[in-house]
Amino acid sequence: MQLVMNATYKDGVLVPDRSLGADKEGKKFKIILVEEDRSTVKRERFFRFVKAHSFHLPEDYFFDRDELHER
Repeated sequence: MQLVMNATYKDGVLVPDRSLGADKEGKKFKIILVEEDRSTVKRERFFRFVKAHSFHLPEDYFFDRDELHER
């Protein structure tokens, strides 16, 4: 079984962000730790910002630079 999930190290204990389920209770696992990169957090924040400020254009929309500069 392979699973990728987030966890937080708190008070000497690695706490998963979600449950593994009752069938995993008492089992041992090999864990590979990869510290979350700060640039990842910044990138996610940027994409949330873009998503919040995006809008959809009609299918037949055509950008006309000349028309823009006529104004």
